Amino acid sequence: MNKRLLLARVRTLILILVCFPAFAEEQQEERITEITSEKLFFDYEGKIAIFTGNVVLTDPDLQLTCEKLTVYMTAEDDIEKLDAEGSVEIKMEGMHSKSGKAVYTLADGKVVLTEQPQVSRDGSILQAERILYWRLENKLEAYPRARVIMFQEANK
Repeated sequence: MNKRLLLARVRTLILILVCFPAFAEEQQEERITEITSEKLFFDYEGKIAIFTGNVVLTDPDLQLTCEKLTVYMTAEDDIEKLDAEGSVEIKMEGMHSKSGKAVYTLADGKVVLTEQPQVSRDGSILQAERILYWRLENKLEAYPRARVIMFQEANK
């Protein structure tokens, strides 16, 4: 093997060894959102995707299931807003919600639950006509007719 070719291979190997850890860290930080459904309609120009039938969204921050999910995209093709309808269930950060409709705005982390919403957390259930949850601030508001059901363990 000529000396020049050997030197080129050694340089390549060093480059791979030096850069691979950075590449691996970059891969670990990558956030992946996966959406599955029976049917998808996508309007490229309108930046809107409509998923229908057994919709499942899995993301590092939440898991959502529903019958219809409308995804609004930004000009840069990032998700801007999620509008879920029909037997909506959301699991995130120790919280589990059920409702007929949910709207999640990613910029401010706001989730608006309507149509008989209920939120379960730490063994308690919250019900109201409208429940708002600010995920980034860990705040919650429920109105009108807010009702909290707390479960306590029996003393043994």
